[in-house]
Amino acid sequence: MSFDARNISIAFGGLKVLKDVSVSVRSGVITGLVGPNGAGKTTLFNCLTGVAHPQEGTVRIDNADISSFPLHQRIQLGVSRTFQTPRLDLDASVLDAVMMGFYSRNKPSLLGGFVASRGRQAREKALREQAERLIAQFELTSDPYQRSSALSLGRLRLLEVARALASAPKFLLLDEPAAGIDEHDRALLGRAIRLAAADRIGVLLVEHNVGFVAELSHHMVALVRGQIVAEGNPQSVVQDEQVMTAYLGGHRVAA
Repeated sequence: MSFDARNISIAFGGLKVLKDVSVSVRSGVITGLVGPNGAGKTTLFNCLTGVAHPQEGTVRIDNADISSFPLHQRIQLGVSRTFQTPRLDLDASVLDAVMMGFYSRNKPSLLGGFVASRGRQAREKALREQAERLIAQFELTSDPYQRSSALSLGRLRLLEVARALASAPKFLLLDEPAAGIDEHDRALLGRAIRLAAADRIGVLLVEHNVGFVAELSHHMVALVRGQIVAEGNPQSVVQDEQVMTAYLGGHRVAA
């Protein structure tokens, strides 16, 4: 399967933010998207997730045009995303926050909310156990019933990724997931991203930390002033002259 932005152009107030940009996210592949501030990364991410709509070009899942679909419809098609600022109910327990991911694509019926059945109870138990496994994988807390507000910013970012994975997405779009987290949490995040790709989930990783992106990605795309200036394997992208000048300040980064 593939999730594609094809020939996307978009302008705000006459200023072209994206100019004929194409990016493909494929099953089992980690695609990294890098670029300096103002390069158009967020706008492209918003086009893929339905927050913004391209003025030219299309967004497609397996050749089906979903350019006009809002986010909730894209979620139903298997797209899951995180945000630069985690969007979580901080009063909810860590366990409940992760379990919300299970219901983002398969909301229970109204009747199901009132009528308890053995099958429903068994499913709830299985989902709770799966949520607990995600909590353990991300080392979020030793107490799943702890309020989310007690977690550090780094753990809140990991909690949002865990919730996104709970929805069993086909495509996982991560918006600056490593911002503000320490080395240990970055290692947990990197491991989770690799496991997601191994499970045939297509991953788009948008990050300022170019070393982190280069280490994880199978394929890498660099945006500068709304245009793709380099694309390919991470080593070739981080050593591209335009990328080093615009994004890395002329200094090489090892891939």
